[in-house]
Amino acid sequence: MCASTPSADLKPYDSEYTGYMGNYGNTMDRWYRRAAVVVWPRQHAFAARSEASPAWALTELRARLDAGDLAGARAAAESVAPFWKVPRPELLEPALRTAAGLDDRDIALMLLRPFAVEWVTPVHTGGLAALAKRYGESWYRNLLDAWFGSRNTWRYTGDVDRKGWAGTLPGLTAALRDAGAAATAGWLLAASWRWLDDDIRLWLRYPSPATRRKQLAELGKPLAGLLAAAEGTPLAGEIVTVLREHGDEVLACMLPMLRAAGPGPSAPLEELARDCERRLTAITGRPARADDDWSVPWSGGCGCELCGALGEFLADRGERTLEWPLAEARRKHVKGQVSSAELPVKYEVWKFGSPHTLVLTKTDELFRREAKARKDATASLEWLAAQWRH
Repeated sequence: MCASTPSADLKPYDSEYTGYMGNYGNTMDRWYRRAAVVVWPRQHAFAARSEASPAWALTELRARLDAGDLAGARAAAESVAPFWKVPRPELLEPALRTAAGLDDRDIALMLLRPFAVEWVTPVHTGGLAALAKRYGESWYRNLLDAWFGSRNTWRYTGDVDRKGWAGTLPGLTAALRDAGAAATAGWLLAASWRWLDDDIRLWLRYPSPATRRKQLAELGKPLAGLLAAAEGTPLAGEIVTVLREHGDEVLACMLPMLRAAGPGPSAPLEELARDCERRLTAITGRPARADDDWSVPWSGGCGCELCGALGEFLADRGERTLEWPLAEARRKHVKGQVSSAELPVKYEVWKFGSPHTLVLTKTDELFRREAKARKDATASLEWLAAQWRH
């Protein structure tokens, strides 16, 4: 039921008048009291209060479970499913205990799904172990899939980011093992590696070299944490194998990883350090580019005929300039490929004739970049030799 009264018909409980002040007119402020009465059927009482306060809902569910009312607790928990949204991080611990107590796979997953993996700390190891024991591996994997989410899934995580959280994996998995949940720790590490592996592969394919190097470097520290947590498990060997199969661009991630981890008695890290040394030695040992070699390395493109022709021009050692009559949409596509890959190629358009001519010219930046890459590789190789003596 709803009843409303226009403000003009209400009597204000307070008012304030300000007279003319010279640079603005006089004002009159009035304050009124209004109230709302909300009524709901008794059978919807739990759902109504839960939507207003998830913390109250978890406390009430726990109380019903402690009183032995399992059926009532399950029915009440099911009633919040349509609106159960992302709660606060501090509610994760009571939610874990409540989900385990409900002894229902679907309801437990519904209650825990909105939380984020970034909120999991060693404090939660008891609840995580209880859940794994209660519901098993397949259920736990579904929960981890929900917590990690897809790349297009956004959720509020407060001031905790996933890359920083991954650095805490050694302590978290050690606490799980101490709690007798070694299998749970393994599932968590496997899910963490799937997320990190996807991120590494994504940025290795990114066309912009500067962005690619920056993003891969930021994955170094979480990768170091994951490897430290996976030490002595088959997963560590899998990670090493996958990293070694990537091209040399992965150095942008592996070197920051080694710097974050620091030298120590770690077989996976030592093996990756040797792999980095091999790659860097090959880079520094390549013959310097000849003065007349204008070939530009490029592995991008969408596979269309324009990208094919652009690739042929870039690969040509002797051709430095390409005059290319193209319609506007086709010019835009070529320029987009050059810009997105940050190629050492400048372009201009000659606006005469039909279609206009796109002129591509390779620049001296090609030689400067290669010299810098060689210098950086030499410095990294010297650092490896000093810090990771094999």
